Amino acid sequence: MVVTANPRFDELKTTGKLPSPSGVALAIIELCRKDDASIDEIGYAVRADPALSGRIIKFANSALHGPRRAVVSVPEAIQLVGINTVRQLVLGFSLISQYREGASAMFDYQRFWSRSLAVAIAASAVSMRVRSAAPEEAFTCGLLAGVGTLALATIYPDEYGAMVSSAAAESVDGLTKLEQERFATDHNELSAALLQDWHLPRLFVVSVFHHEVPERAGMPEGSREFMICNLLHLAAAIGDLCVAPDSERKALIPNLILVAAKVGVDEAVVYKLWDEVRAQWRDWGRILEIKTHEMRSLEELNRETAANPPPSPKPTPATEKSIDPLTVLVVEDDRSTLLLIEHALKDAGHKVHTAPDGRSGLALAVSLRPQIIVSDWIMPGLDGVSFCKALRQTEEGQQMYFIILSALEQDDQLVEAFESGVDDYVTKPFTARVLSARLRAGRRVIKLQEDARRDSENLRRFAAELAVANRRLQQAALTDPLTGLPNRRYGMERLEQEWAASTRTLRPLTCMVIDVDQFKQVNDNFGHDSGDVVLRHVASMLRKEARTEDVICRLGGEEFLVISPDTTMSAGLSLAERLRVGVERARASTGSNTHSPTVSIGVAQRNTKMTRMDELIKAADTALYDAKRAGRNRVAPATPKAGLAS
Repeated sequence: MVVTANPRFDELKTTGKLPSPSGVALAIIELCRKDDASIDEIGYAVRADPALSGRIIKFANSALHGPRRAVVSVPEAIQLVGINTVRQLVLGFSLISQYREGASAMFDYQRFWSRSLAVAIAASAVSMRVRSAAPEEAFTCGLLAGVGTLALATIYPDEYGAMVSSAAAESVDGLTKLEQERFATDHNELSAALLQDWHLPRLFVVSVFHHEVPERAGMPEGSREFMICNLLHLAAAIGDLCVAPDSERKALIPNLILVAAKVGVDEAVVYKLWDEVRAQWRDWGRILEIKTHEMRSLEELNRETAANPPPSPKPTPATEKSIDPLTVLVVEDDRSTLLLIEHALKDAGHKVHTAPDGRSGLALAVSLRPQIIVSDWIMPGLDGVSFCKALRQTEEGQQMYFIILSALEQDDQLVEAFESGVDDYVTKPFTARVLSARLRAGRRVIKLQEDARRDSENLRRFAAELAVANRRLQQAALTDPLTGLPNRRYGMERLEQEWAASTRTLRPLTCMVIDVDQFKQVNDNFGHDSGDVVLRHVASMLRKEARTEDVICRLGGEEFLVISPDTTMSAGLSLAERLRVGVERARASTGSNTHSPTVSIGVAQRNTKMTRMDELIKAADTALYDAKRAGRNRVAPATPKAGLAS
């Protein structure tokens, strides 16, 4: 498809109703497009929106970038993911924030964004397997692939909402036809036009336009456009699976397996992809405040079909035989000898390709990657030994079994052949039985090589799974199981990092110690179950009211620690008061009882007399006791000398 000027899009654009990023996002996008814009300038613009800053940092710390030190600042995140990716992410996140709801009562905005998020996560996960696009770019492309639908719902809220609810719009073709009839455009055209207007790469614009029905695009098979288009098609199928009702999800699995096969992803990998997507979907849903839900693994869904299970492929005589045949390339300049070898190998059931000389044989070997090559020694241009030498210098040629044909049996010549990389030789004239015996020897070597590669791949996969398990264990070791907040160990490590950063940059550092008032009475009067509910409630309210850059952790019991980098005492006291009021206003319900917990907070800022970070915590703790003595449910600042060793 050639993306050209779209008069209908230009007409709709003049209405001013098309989806568009916010003013802050537009400023960041324009800044990112400047060649001379620095990371610090872009970081300063991003930090103007705290929620956007947190989401960019979250993306930089996601699984897309592998195991490494956690990113804690916006400039670090921008440097890691790249300015172009930041521009695209800002665009997507801004649209989510602005169009979480809309004027169309019949259009399900939450479902739209929930599916779009699943498609984005799936696209990035698939791209890491098929390597046709960077995971960061695939994420944004997947997130915005359906933006044309949002555009129609925004411009025609009542008419489009009713249309998508009709039976005629249930299929892709049916919906597109209705859109063209009523609006003189469709959601795919609008998606492509919007992405082009937002200056996304042309490659992605074309892929998004065709991703719902890739086979109609006419793209060359194996091309980058073909792979990205089918990648998005697979990601969309995973997105549909995420938002489908549980009762309908099982019926979508066979189509998902079929779509995945078109990009070279087998069934076992699809199962792993699904597990990755459903885990990240819930995680990103919380970050972006998009509705998601728990989903079962594909194995669990398939087990439910025990009464009518999908047929397991049973080996037939044809498939059993297909294990033995080999792919063989025969290179021979003598036509009669070439036909003789070809006929003998085909009679034995092998798949045979032929070449008349060494140069064409080398080109075929690199492109076809046969398991065995049978080549004559004496040929014009590039002889058999030279052909073998050239082949062994390529990565593809390292694993091929090379048999050379020769009428010569002098020791020096045979030594030369083996030193050039030849694996075996057959002396002319030869019989079909001898050649078949040599091929059987080659098959044994090939099988050993394949077994070794499989074992190596299994070891790499095991190592990767072990690394994931270790990361999960590390995460569990740093998390409080009751509240889900980071635990004391994490808090101390993080405070140590912020202390070191404050020492280097001379920026302010504030911390708070928070204690739940009269918590012992809750445990004594209502039981520890009620106490746990109160602690989880307080943790939830603290997390809700805190800023993106604040670190909240549970020290133990009813005590919490808040670390606030780049925060003065004045700002820290304001934040502490917001946290206190947030807890006070909410109610914690334990079924028959409702609790109204309050907290006391001590706030301390690092000063020049503090030489150790425990002095900062001690100062905040001392201030906490001042708040307790003053009547609880209040905030108290640390005195300048509080926490210092006498």
